[in-house]
Amino acid sequence: KSNLLSDQLSLPGVPGVLDQVSRQVNQAVRKRRHAGDDDYNIEVLLGVDYSVVRFHGKEHVQNYLLTLMNIVNEIYHDESLGVHINVVLVRMIMLGYAKSISLIERGNPSRSLENVCRWAFVQQKADHDHSEHHDHAIFLTRQGFGPTGMQGYAPVTGMCHTVRSCTLNHEDGFSSAFVVAHETGHVLGMEHDGQGNRCGDETAMGSVMAPLVQAAFHRYHWSMCSGQELNRYIHSYDCLLDDPFKHDWPQLPELPGINYSMDEQCRFDFGVGYKICTSFRTFDPCKQLWCSHPDNPYFCKTKKGPPLDGTECVPGKWCYKGHCMWKNVNQVTQDGSWGSWTKYGSCSRSCGTGVRFRTRQCNNPVPSNGGGDCPGVNYEYQLCNTEDCPKHFEDFRAQQCQLRNSHFEFQNTKHHWLPYEHPDSNKRCHLYCQSKETADVAYMKQLVHDGTRCSYKDPYSICVRGECVVSNLTLT
Repeated sequence: KSNLLSDQLSLPGVPGVLDQVSRQVNQAVRKRRHAGDDDYNIEVLLGVDYSVVRFHGKEHVQNYLLTLMNIVNEIYHDESLGVHINVVLVRMIMLGYAKSISLIERGNPSRSLENVCRWAFVQQKADHDHSEHHDHAIFLTRQGFGPTGMQGYAPVTGMCHTVRSCTLNHEDGFSSAFVVAHETGHVLGMEHDGQGNRCGDETAMGSVMAPLVQAAFHRYHWSMCSGQELNRYIHSYDCLLDDPFKHDWPQLPELPGINYSMDEQCRFDFGVGYKICTSFRTFDPCKQLWCSHPDNPYFCKTKKGPPLDGTECVPGKWCYKGHCMWKNVNQVTQDGSWGSWTKYGSCSRSCGTGVRFRTRQCNNPVPSNGGGDCPGVNYEYQLCNTEDCPKHFEDFRAQQCQLRNSHFEFQNTKHHWLPYEHPDSNKRCHLYCQSKETADVAYMKQLVHDGTRCSYKDPYSICVRGECVVSNLTLT
């Protein structure tokens, strides 16, 4: 999020444009296509810097970007939003190297966003009836514009404003569509779920406006708060009321994964050289996309989402709704339904607040032929053994580090390990320890045990399956 941007400033023309895809072919004969009476249409200028063009290649980048924007449009069509919004691409501009590095200031997201918004303002067509007049600008880069892990930056509210209606997004694969949808949500007036509203409990279920975006193709929705916040502002965005022009973009297949293999999607997600992980065959490749690099084939990474629908999983089959099935789009679908809950398991701690789980399976029946997965999550948890521990057992994180003293070697020697709270709040449920002898910090390559405090400064939050949750409630 950013503060109010300053007044409109003009910039000189943009040099080094590689390919202005939005050609003005048949400009005079284009007609506005009629959208639904209750539709809102966000006409988008898509700005793409040189880092994105270089990564995907000039021959392939346009179709990649069209696929990405189609996914963004589908996210805004989800019924949970409560309002029908079309995201319509009206113009695409790809920047050259010099202009790209002048707009993005490494480590300065606020200035980078301001530069991008001013650049977009200069690109605006003065005539509101011009087919390339935009309501909103989306800028994609692979350059680092903020702290590690920052995926997007945008002002809260500002849709239709001449300078504020823009977002800055880090592009790293098709999951970036959720980042783009999230940042545009800010411009529409939506806040983070759980920050200033009561929708924090929806973040773990894949809400688009979660502070840390966890939404994925198989699991996403707009929270109740997002819908309420959108309705507070949507009627003031007059620029979204006109019907968009029909644009002659290349036709894409109905299932986006038809054009992209799992290896290609791994490369998009994690970088050059990454391919589908083949070291472990215990997982369904359509459930979750796991990737690894040939230099370290047993170190597999995932963004916790499935491949795109239409991605080939084995010869003659493709992924559809998280399942590998024969390539037949006319099959009868069967939605999944939950089986019964198991009993709660044992508590993760004997004192000091632990966690116990129960689970259920989506097997009554299982989804088939592209039917929908069961709604909701497959586990619930309760807090347990909440009484205080004896004094010498109080620091659960310290106990976990101390257990490494006898066997964990760092720089070819053993250490006495002390607890270490990582400064990055997203990593506090991972076990880091600090050497008493050298003060070096080492990652123990595992999550902390359930029930560990996220922070020594916060007595009310604990780690559950690698996520930080508020512990002063019995959560399910």
